[in-house]
Amino acid sequence: MKYQFAKPIILLVTIFSLFTMTSFSQNPIKNYEKEWKKVGDFVNKGLPKSALTEVKLIYALAKKEKQDAQVIKSLVYMMGLQNENREENAVFSITEIEKEISSSKEPVTSILSSLEADMYWNYYQQNRWKLYNRTKTGDFVKTDIATWDAEDFHKKIGELYLQSIKNEKLLQQTKLDPFDAIITKGNVRHLRPTLYDLLAHRAIAYFDNDERDIKKPAYAFEIDLASAFDPAADFVTRKFPTKDSMSLQHKALLIYQKLIAFHLNDAKPDALIDADIHRIQFVKQKSTHPDKEQLYFNALNHIAHQYDKVPAAAQAWYLVAQIYEQKANAYKPFGDTTNRYSRIKAKEICEQVLLQKDSSEGRINCYNLLNSINNPSLQFTVEKVNVPDQPFRTLIQYKNINTLYLRIVKADDNLKKLLETQYDNRFWTAIADAKADKSWQQKLPATNDLQTHSTELKVDALPPGEYF
Repeated sequence: MKYQFAKPIILLVTIFSLFTMTSFSQNPIKNYEKEWKKVGDFVNKGLPKSALTEVKLIYALAKKEKQDAQVIKSLVYMMGLQNENREENAVFSITEIEKEISSSKEPVTSILSSLEADMYWNYYQQNRWKLYNRTKTGDFVKTDIATWDAEDFHKKIGELYLQSIKNEKLLQQTKLDPFDAIITKGNVRHLRPTLYDLLAHRAIAYFDNDERDIKKPAYAFEIDLASAFDPAADFVTRKFPTKDSMSLQHKALLIYQKLIAFHLNDAKPDALIDADIHRIQFVKQKSTHPDKEQLYFNALNHIAHQYDKVPAAAQAWYLVAQIYEQKANAYKPFGDTTNRYSRIKAKEICEQVLLQKDSSEGRINCYNLLNSINNPSLQFTVEKVNVPDQPFRTLIQYKNINTLYLRIVKADDNLKKLLETQYDNRFWTAIADAKADKSWQQKLPATNDLQTHSTELKVDALPPGEYF
């Protein structure tokens, strides 16, 4: 049987695909391209042991030549290559990474701490079904993670993620470029300009989850203060007291405060805007405040207007437009008409964003939302059986359509068979080519609100028969 190990390698390498660090020595950067090509060849041939031997040589060489990025890359590959031929590989990998941490220096230590946290988190997710039925044991030191309960895992994972961003000043001074060997390049590096940004966002991704809420205490922390939505400069000064020392939400909120404070005075506000938008979305998702929807809208609107034409602010504009779009969906023609014209506001916002010639996430999102808003839609509802030789009605639901061009075609055996067996382009081609028993043009009532409207059309009498 062919040995399957590519996926574990990809998974582990992806963990580090965003990470890099500043070199603290004068050693020139080495990529070991020749050596890694050998590894790739062995992998492609299904020879994991040979690939592992080669990776171990790269690891030893990287350690000797102080090539930190290559040390991390080779360490991750070694763990991945052993995933399917080593019992309890996850446990052994955690032990190996702990050993590496004990002998490493910053910023490698911080990166490895983040990776170790992720490994514990993956182990937890794969075994959660066992953990929630496990009774909490005494306060003795538990070295075997097979004896841990859910709370033990959350405590350890949280500690490691916090440890990974503890050395703030050094990480905030650590730029990304020198270590492209372990970076998957994209177009948003300016939003994660330092190692601190990357590690902080990784930590937040864990603290953002609701896993612990399954067994949360009576005094669990809740985001119930309106100040959590405050503008960035005010938010970083706010206090969020709690007795719940294990609260994931609370830890995420505090990391957001530090992350935003770090970027408050940036000459280019892109990283600040991105972090602040994520903070506001997080708070809205977790908040128990009764006015959180309005607070969320106000917070996004503030960012959008404060930074207006900055490309990163396009995402704030998009989220504001999305709110108007959602409000428009609440329009009831014979009920609540408050938001009848909200979709027009969403369209105007997106059109303004598209005037900016950049490739930001917000601009792309606005492009897609605008297409959705402008797309025509049409739905017919006709009674299956109507009285022959008498006019009948059909219900039309339409959006962004002014005129209908209608044809009625007799349903012969060939068309009915195509409908039953080939309901695709062949059916529609056949029905378009068929001779029409009736055809006419129908103007629809004009609308100016981008909403879906309904109207009934009269269809002239037809002789007995079946029709499309």
